[in-house]
Amino acid sequence: MLPIILIHGFPLDARMWTSQVEFLRGRGDVGGVVLTPNLPGFGGTPPLPREQTSMEAFAREIHQVIVREAEGKAIVGGFSMGGYVLQELLRSHPEVVAAAMFINTRAEEDTPVARDGRLQSINEITQKGTAGLIDAMLGKLLAKQPSPAVKDQVRAIMASQSPEGIIHAQLAMSQRRNQTDLLARLTLPVLILAGAEDATSPPSVALSMQSHMPQAMLVQIASAGHMAPMEQPAAVNAAIETFLTTTRSQ
Repeated sequence: MLPIILIHGFPLDARMWTSQVEFLRGRGDVGGVVLTPNLPGFGGTPPLPREQTSMEAFAREIHQVIVREAEGKAIVGGFSMGGYVLQELLRSHPEVVAAAMFINTRAEEDTPVARDGRLQSINEITQKGTAGLIDAMLGKLLAKQPSPAVKDQVRAIMASQSPEGIIHAQLAMSQRRNQTDLLARLTLPVLILAGAEDATSPPSVALSMQSHMPQAMLVQIASAGHMAPMEQPAAVNAAIETFLTTTRSQ
């Protein structure tokens, strides 16, 4: 049974996957070994140097985890920025990924407006810290009627990240490539998961990704925004379980 690796999003860390880890580790038929590495600069890990931080560099870190801890092959899921990392991993080291789960993410690069927003955010963090970024992101990440408990959890995880790690990741995301051409070449099993109320990567983005991968399984999570794995963990876990069951029966 292949290990499962889950890559967190921005500006979060491995704690966002707590519900998925508990569920999968308790289901030996589809789960088992579940790894949730923290990307450099997050979860208390030291950041890479600013000029060396990129989606490619993050993908190299995940590749090393797979080689070192998963015997060279894994089922890999990436949430939001983690999805960007997963796509870069599929481009550079497709042989280590047995199946891919794209969770609340997209394939396109930043628009000029989004890129400018990241640069403005970096300036604000440099001058005032991360509180402004966190407040702005919370208004976009959650469903229309968010759970206060989940909102507090997300805020706490975001607030614990280092300004340096956040800045470096913002720059890396602003410079990431368009991966649409990669999607059409994928032949491995793919799950695309979208939150029905996701304002950051809406269901239309997931449908666009699936248009390049007709074989992909697409699941929309009701009453979930961008943070679907934390907002609706039972529904997300059920989608992952179905995908893994289907994948492992092939």
